[in-house]
Amino acid sequence: KGKQYLFYTVRMANGSSAKIIRSVSDDGYNFEKDGGFSIFLTDKYEAPLARDPKVFADSDGKFHMLVTCRRAEDKKGCLVHLVSDNLNDWKELSAPMLLCDNSEEPECPDYFKYGDYYYLIYSIKGTAHYRYSKNPFDGWVIPTDDIVPCSSVPKAAIWENKLVFAGFVPENGYAGTMTFKTAVADKDGCLVFE
Repeated sequence: KGKQYLFYTVRMANGSSAKIIRSVSDDGYNFEKDGGFSIFLTDKYEAPLARDPKVFADSDGKFHMLVTCRRAEDKKGCLVHLVSDNLNDWKELSAPMLLCDNSEEPECPDYFKYGDYYYLIYSIKGTAHYRYSKNPFDGWVIPTDDIVPCSSVPKAAIWENKLVFAGFVPENGYAGTMTFKTAVADKDGCLVFE
């Protein structure tokens, strides 16, 4: 409806729950903080660790948010899944979109549809991994080689019928030189990197 929303987290130095907040723009360039908006994860999750929200709309117009965190009961890294009809009121779903086998937190998620498949991308210590499915939110297939070979925490876009991943090579800490990798999907949904 003519506005762009930028969702992000504020992690607290005192260890209290990180809040998810947003800024709003009419032109995609100048953003104003929305002081009336904030949400917190429930106590099912280690809320001080919440970060990296990824927001997208599904084919029915419902909004989804994935948030990097860890489950409180077993300390397993996960992508918490929230839904909204209006970008204002968010409901946390009972199960995370992704649950790791250990405490590593799946950071900087990405999600998109490419061809006949849906793709979920996340990084562990900067190295990106992917899952794919014919279903939008479950049935994830783990490919034999699930690494996205594009340096640190890449994000994807579709360009001229190919996926283009953009990441970075760290220089003196976080951020650095941009890196790019293109890919296509084979008939079974596996990504073939060029």
